[in-house]
This record gives sequence, structure tokens and C-alpha cells, in this order.
Amino acid sequence: MTNEDIAVRLKDHEHEIGSLKHRMKAAEEANQALNRLATAVEVMATKQDAMSDSVEKLNGKVDAIEARPGKRWDGLMDKLIYAAAGAVIAWLAAGAPGVN
Repeated sequence: MTNEDIAVRLKDHEHEIGSLKHRMKAAEEANQALNRLATAVEVMATKQDAMSDSVEKLNGKVDAIEARPGKRWDGLMDKLIYAAAGAVIAWLAAGAPGVN
């Protein structure tokens, strides 16, 4: 092998090394971007879990608020029934005036 052949091969190796360095730099940058993306996804998942807990608490509060009118109506109906029963009992206790 002559010096000229060695010089050509050396030049080819230098070119290949430069190409590999460039590819390695691109791979490292892609890896860093992937790491940043993974970190961002992890943060988003944590925030989503916190939001899910908040939504569950809000759902419980909304359910309680929606149940109030029904409970009020039930309480009102109970009181009306008690009042009617009390009136009938008072009417019967008074000797049922107006009944033969």
C-alpha cells in the first residue's frame, strides 16, 4: 500500500468519522427531546390525577345540591301528612261534630 492509498483511506475514514459524529449529535438531540417529552407527559399525568380528584369532589357536591330540593319536598310532604293526621285525630277527639 502506497502513501497515496493510505492518504485516500485516511481521508475516507475522516469523512466517515465526521458523518458519524454528526449522526451521533442528531441522535443525542433526539434523545434529549424524547426525555423532555416523557417528563412533560409525566407532569401532565400527575396533573390529570389531581384534576380527577377535584372532579370527583365536585361531583359529590353537585349531587348533594341536586338532592336538596327532593329532600325539601319529601320533608314538606311528611309535614302535610302529619298535619292532616293531626287534624283528623283532633276532629275525632272532639267527638266528630257534624257526623250523625
